[in-house]
Amino acid sequence: MIKNVLLEIAYDGSGFAGFQYQKDQRSVEEELLKALRKLTGEDIRIVACGRTDAGVHAKSHFVNFLTASHISPKAYNFHINKYLPDDILALSSNKVDLDFHARFSCRGKLYRYVINRDTNMHPIFRKYKENITYKMDLDKLDLGLKLLEGVHDFSSFMAEDKNVRVNPIRKIDKAYFEEEGSDLAIYFYGQSFLHNQVRLMVGSLVELARGRLSLDDFKNFLDKNSRKKANPALGPGGLYLWRVDF
Repeated sequence: MIKNVLLEIAYDGSGFAGFQYQKDQRSVEEELLKALRKLTGEDIRIVACGRTDAGVHAKSHFVNFLTASHISPKAYNFHINKYLPDDILALSSNKVDLDFHARFSCRGKLYRYVINRDTNMHPIFRKYKENITYKMDLDKLDLGLKLLEGVHDFSSFMAEDKNVRVNPIRKIDKAYFEEEGSDLAIYFYGQSFLHNQVRLMVGSLVELARGRLSLDDFKNFLDKNSRKKANPALGPGGLYLWRVDF
């Protein structure tokens, strides 16, 4: 009998060229497919809740797949871990309806970006945090975050691909920050995000908070008639897919 299995995974993205399969480069998707083939003997197609770029981490990421294997859906996370590399961990698995689709059934994703403000950040964090030592006005940061909430044309906050046409209209339900010792964690919650959107938003928020952008300059990034691109895109190591809601 065909079953639809929802698998939750976590991974350290520093050793991957991204989630999606890429020829001649290591990807999370390829490692998952190899592990599922070893476990089930089937050539399985997986559907992901979203993609992450090279170097981006996931505390929680979901895929679903159809299988005729006799393995209990609730046991997949236990059995597949012995076939996964050390930088990927299967956290949970469950049976879902046959029409469940990890991408289209997703109600929202929470992304977390971590900035370390130490003058000399410990080297063990270099692949997991962005080190920024400039003095930042956190009130301005909060104002910028509030401006990003709601439905906007985020064309200025996306990496363009001339071969792919993408609708730049997105909704950010919530954007906020938390101070965690010397770390500054910035959060964005929404149903979907554009390529490089979070890293470009955080980069521009930092420019606003350190006084290199005015609030009006920042507002102009959300003007659909503006041709000015937001920058810089901060490094991928500080970015985490933190939570996915269905």
